Amino acid sequence: MKKTLSSLTVAAIALFGAQAAMAQAASSPSRAEVKKETAAANKAGQIPGTGTSNVPAAAAGQQSPREQAATSTTSRDDRKKSTAAANKAGDIPGTGVGGVPAAAAGQQSPREQAATSTTTREDRKKATAAANKAGTIPQNEAQMQKQ
Repeated sequence: MKKTLSSLTVAAIALFGAQAAMAQAASSPSRAEVKKETAAANKAGQIPGTGTSNVPAAAAGQQSPREQAATSTTSRDDRKKSTAAANKAGDIPGTGVGGVPAAAAGQQSPREQAATSTTTREDRKKATAAANKAGTIPQNEAQMQKQ
């Protein structure tokens, strides 16, 4: 009886040991191996959106913003000066400075609208409550589930 029990124990240990060895042999690659493969694929231009060759944007003759910045001949100080001048002249939309296309079309940015508003906070709150009660304010599904 002891011999049979010890034989079963040895067989079970051998079985589990073999499974562990097989699992190690068939395991996924290590983190270092994956990083090396990814770096090689990136260098070869096989990963789209990284700004290297063989990506659809490069094939179409377009550069990614990263490539454009890398190939720029303008210094940072020159870019800052030209941006400041364009902002001061009102050529950059959405900055709240006059002369932008939205302002030329009679539209104001939300910041300009808030700055030039003549309604009081209480009036806005009343109008919002009335619109909410009438159901004219769109709600997303998360808000609707809370109610």
